[in-house]
Amino acid sequence: MPGADRFRRDERALSVTNAHTTGAMLAAAIICAAAAPAPTCGTVVLPSGLGQADPQAVNSLNPLLTSLTYNLQIMQQIYRPLVWLDRHVNYDPGASLASAVTTSDGGRTWHFTIKPWHWSDGVPVTASDVLFTFETIRRLGPAYVSYGIGGIPDFIADVRSDSRHDVTLTLDRSVNPDWFLRTGLSIMVLPEHVYRGMTLEQMRMRQTDPDLFRVSDGPFMLDDFVVGRHLTLVRNPLYGGTKPAIHRLVVDFLEGGSPLQALRAGEIDAADIPFRLWDLARALPGFATTRLDGPFGYMVLYLNMHSATAPSLRDVRVRRAIALAIDQAEMIALAWHGQAGEVHGPVPPAMTGFVSQAAREGYPSLRHDPAQARALLDEAGWRPGPDGIRTRNGRALRFSIGVSAGVVDRLVELQVAQRNLAAVGIAVDLHGLEFNDLIATMRGNGHDWEGNMIGQTIEGYPDGQQFFSADGASNYGHYEDAKMDALNRAVVSDAGAQALQAAQDYTAGQQPVIFLPDGAISLLARPEVHGLREMESPLGSWSPELLSLSGDMACNAERAAR
Repeated sequence: MPGADRFRRDERALSVTNAHTTGAMLAAAIICAAAAPAPTCGTVVLPSGLGQADPQAVNSLNPLLTSLTYNLQIMQQIYRPLVWLDRHVNYDPGASLASAVTTSDGGRTWHFTIKPWHWSDGVPVTASDVLFTFETIRRLGPAYVSYGIGGIPDFIADVRSDSRHDVTLTLDRSVNPDWFLRTGLSIMVLPEHVYRGMTLEQMRMRQTDPDLFRVSDGPFMLDDFVVGRHLTLVRNPLYGGTKPAIHRLVVDFLEGGSPLQALRAGEIDAADIPFRLWDLARALPGFATTRLDGPFGYMVLYLNMHSATAPSLRDVRVRRAIALAIDQAEMIALAWHGQAGEVHGPVPPAMTGFVSQAAREGYPSLRHDPAQARALLDEAGWRPGPDGIRTRNGRALRFSIGVSAGVVDRLVELQVAQRNLAAVGIAVDLHGLEFNDLIATMRGNGHDWEGNMIGQTIEGYPDGQQFFSADGASNYGHYEDAKMDALNRAVVSDAGAQALQAAQDYTAGQQPVIFLPDGAISLLARPEVHGLREMESPLGSWSPELLSLSGDMACNAERAAR
């Protein structure tokens, strides 16, 4: 599952209104809205995180140092990755910097042909930029945001240029070509002539310096960046790929604001629809609705196997009992208003080309079964006490779960879990945390924790090495299992689907984390904005060059063309 701390996965705080705003009040606000201000021709204004997460401020544009949703959606417009994956998780040569990627020796040696593009300042994009980027990753070491994912940089034995536009990458071992193509090569290439001579500390200090990110080989260039408020991208006239149809993209961070209220006020042009308002939103005059594909993700209840206060979480019987006790159908009805599906394993059901037969059948042995949950807890020696909560050796079967504060859908989902778990004798305490505090705790800031729920988006090949191997970069729960490690190593080394299917089925059985449903997001937008579904990939990326405009939002030339 590629993406280092890719907390576009972990911050999938799906777009909801303020917790104190009722659906009725918001509906009235939309229906009674005054006419929106006339739009600027050729300009689209979107909230950060659209289709993935609640709006938050972009706080870095360096693709080697950050992978947060809000940052990545912007960085991908400025820097093209070597390999761009389409919505079916296949290499898309048209959207990639590499026009061809080949391996002829079982995934050990890789050849790239770099397109003869130019940076926006007219300097040619060459193999030298690719080599410089890999060298910078090596210098960063563990500070590289995706360190270890796809074997980068540890698997690299050599990178060299064969010509101005040809690169050969040699690994120190043979790997599964499907895995490496979809995991190790989605690296955004930096312009060497801009970054050459900078120290790593200077790179860290200038992550929000707009002057460092003016040069682009992507479809857009950075025009304006007001830290904490908004940024503006304009189309890059030298971009060698699909030319954007829009002239300008403004990304509003809207921190603390309601996207739907901003939409009805004419401040933005599209917003995520809160799940509880889908039926109402479809009927609103003057707006268009779009259902997005996916999701290629789920909610994850991480359990800390190193917790001093909840050692019971290390027992697979307890973890399976937790999974069996939770009524996912009730979660889907109450939290996601029917717009989600059950998930019990590490490969999202929507990734149909990668799921095993057992996953395709929905893992029947892991579906809601309170009786089986109680039997597993009995087997593990946990006996119901006078208050119904189970105990063993004088210790109550209790643990706490942290969740992003103010995210209504997640809180409702956990309240369902809390009630379900109490019914089988497990006590759960819920507490809200600021997202950054939640992540800092999981990464190891010295505070003990027992459980935390975050969202996760799968951005490429859905292997579990990153999350469930003992040395996984995002194994936040400190899960350790020798068989799991061996199965994940086989996914990395063995071509074909057999190893992946064996690993995902074993993971489902072990429940190193508890897999929970995540809603499928829909958008509400001005009807003059077209192509939002095509822009939004279920892998979490944006392609705003695919947007087009009509009516008052289009400029004269585009209006005539339509």
